[in-house]
Amino acid sequence: MTDLEPEDEETPPNMARVFDHYLGGTDNTVVDREFAAEVDHVFPAMGDLCRGHRRFSAAVVDRWCAQGIDQFLELGAGLPTMDHVHTRARRVHPGARVSYVDTDPLVVVHARRVVAGLDGVAVLEADAGDAQKVLAAPEVRDVLDLGRPVGLLAVAVLHYLTDAVAETAMRDYRAALAPGSGIAVSHLTGVARPDIHGWATMNHSGWSYAPRLRDPEDMDPWLAGTELEGPGWVSAPHWTPDGPAPGPAETGSGLWGVVARVP
Repeated sequence: MTDLEPEDEETPPNMARVFDHYLGGTDNTVVDREFAAEVDHVFPAMGDLCRGHRRFSAAVVDRWCAQGIDQFLELGAGLPTMDHVHTRARRVHPGARVSYVDTDPLVVVHARRVVAGLDGVAVLEADAGDAQKVLAAPEVRDVLDLGRPVGLLAVAVLHYLTDAVAETAMRDYRAALAPGSGIAVSHLTGVARPDIHGWATMNHSGWSYAPRLRDPEDMDPWLAGTELEGPGWVSAPHWTPDGPAPGPAETGSGLWGVVARVP
């Protein structure tokens, strides 16, 4: 089943729909799939990176649901398809509430069609780096109770932001979260992956994807005042709440992942 409209077929390749294609979804167009095939020739790891981010997100949502968290704020959500947060969380908490945030107007229009009719699920058009705007928007303020724990997902989004914007935004989000809230971050790294470093620095010919590569020492300030949960910074697709997990140098995943809790 797809929520695409005929006019979607006339648009240029869209990153959120390309991501959906790599996850095996149907909310993508011929031009998205053709573009993904071109990307695969230059950077064959793209599909694995998309699936790695999603495996991390799924594991974290499952963990938080088991701990009783039943409301979620996802930054840079893209299209809420293919076992996304509201679907996964509502298997445990049928009344789970979710606010999705994305900066792409086309994606937001499509995402709102995807979740239309779902009570307690909203999609906000905003820059994830502007935490004050996000937190004040009715799509967040009227859906989530920030006086109770919230799971904040910053998955595959912070590598779009500059150091200063990312740190300020994460500080502002953290300050707004109630004790017991969770924060999850996944982020690209070139550790053991020169192909990712090469891809991140190449000319992308107008496609708006020029990610920054960071490592834990660059991102630790974002989590000041929180307590790391589980193994700390590890390979995102291999994150587990119990016991140790390898890093991207051992797995070659190209992704860091971490989960923290607001004490």
